[in-house]
Amino acid sequence: MASANLVQLIKQIAVDAVNAGKPCDYRTGIVTQENPLHIKISNSLVLEEDFLHLARNVTDYEVEIILDGTVKKCKIKNGLRKGEKVLMMRKAGGQEFAVIDRVVS
Repeated sequence: MASANLVQLIKQIAVDAVNAGKPCDYRTGIVTQENPLHIKISNSLVLEEDFLHLARNVTDYEVEIILDGTVKKCKIKNGLRKGEKVLMMRKAGGQEFAVIDRVVS
């Protein structure tokens, strides 16, 4: 019985240690520059493009559509624009961020 309690205690300590390290965190930011992309997340921190991974939701991309039986390529202009607010997730233990989508509220 005592060994089961010890195992549970060790598991709880491990969980607490992981949570204390903030393995994943979400942040919001404002696009301050489009090319190269810069996103401001605080008064003193602006993330440059090298630290950002962009989801398809926030990039320009091409799709193929069928129109009257003909395959056409269509460019979707969905890249981030200066002044837009974005939702990001911080990579565990690092300084890299995944830009997930725009924040609309």
